[in-house]
Amino acid sequence: MSFRPFGVIEGFYGDPWTQEERLACIDALAATGANSYVWAPKSEPRHRDAWRDDFTPGEVANFAELVNRNGNVTVSVGLTPGNDAGIDDVVAKMQPVVDAGCSVITLCFDDLPVLDAAGRHRTIANGVRERMGVSVWLVPTHYAGVDGSPYLDALFDGLHDDVLVMWTGRHVVNDSITHEEVTERTRVCSGRAPLVWDNAPVNDAMMTSHLHLGPYIGRDGRVAGAIAGVLLNPMISMAASRPMIESAAAWWRGDDPHAAWEGAVDRAGLGVLAGATSYPGDPHWPGDRPSREWLQSVRELTDTNDADIDPWIDSARTGAGIALAAMDLMDAIRGGKRDSALTPLSLPLLGLRDWLRRDARTLGAGPRTRPLFTQDASGRFAVTSGAIALSRSIPETLVADALAALAALER
Repeated sequence: MSFRPFGVIEGFYGDPWTQEERLACIDALAATGANSYVWAPKSEPRHRDAWRDDFTPGEVANFAELVNRNGNVTVSVGLTPGNDAGIDDVVAKMQPVVDAGCSVITLCFDDLPVLDAAGRHRTIANGVRERMGVSVWLVPTHYAGVDGSPYLDALFDGLHDDVLVMWTGRHVVNDSITHEEVTERTRVCSGRAPLVWDNAPVNDAMMTSHLHLGPYIGRDGRVAGAIAGVLLNPMISMAASRPMIESAAAWWRGDDPHAAWEGAVDRAGLGVLAGATSYPGDPHWPGDRPSREWLQSVRELTDTNDADIDPWIDSARTGAGIALAAMDLMDAIRGGKRDSALTPLSLPLLGLRDWLRRDARTLGAGPRTRPLFTQDASGRFAVTSGAIALSRSIPETLVADALAALAALER
């Protein structure tokens, strides 16, 4: 296959991107050499819940604008046909999209309550390809894991060779994707290499408390040559998604993804916030007890006027203030202050309780929740232990240190 998709699938739950954000995404993709954008936001009613309703003239005009934005970026429009959908229904729904210039239709059968519809999914995919003269990408209902299933067997039995079928990896969200996992998924999919729907840096569903500003890591270098392509599922904030998109594009090109990420966060002014929203084990984690200088840089972060970023900035500033107060208290104790002289320095530590209750988690505040779910041989989901990661935040660590210093005075 000469065309190997690499780019973004706007496939998250929650507030969809604006048209301006989609255009900016296409510009960013083109600048990195990426070649694909897929419109498939779960909360757009005519994509999923109201899939039978015609796209509005305004939506069709927006699709045309996306298609014509940059000739190097292929734009696909996604649809989740209901369980009672037939080929005629899908063709009628998508014809205005094709007339607007879209050459790829993405059929999204993910997160549906049935696992016995593979034959219908195959028939619709083949029919759309043949009747509309477009390429078809397909998200199967069994989209995660490395086990085969009756659904996958039935799906691939007669599916046209040109239809690309997506896979998220061993889990819905993955710390790593290995060559061995790709090989096994290819084997159970009738020898067909997957188009990877990589749920990174997405922060929807059970991840809404987290902002994923880190680099694209944990993807075996051999994976790129063994798959049909990669589509990243971004965050609700397009601007916050760019550093990882640029990092992943470097990986796809065979360049250094970490160096590309460093340049991207620096240009975006998000380097400090990236560290403040990381967790132990991340390559950009500042450490359990970072320097006073780093904490002060967090304290001095300014708002971006992006409602999908600023809650984390405010949380990070507040948490850094608590951590700095704990440092100040320990410095005062080392300097010989005692008793009531320490009270003004101790009171800010009481803010830790309310800070830990914030929805926007920063500075390692746990738990870190992610859908590290897989699908077993029946195609049903199984939760893994990695879905919940417990951690101790930087403010908690430094407050504990300060309280230990206070307790030592009481002995």
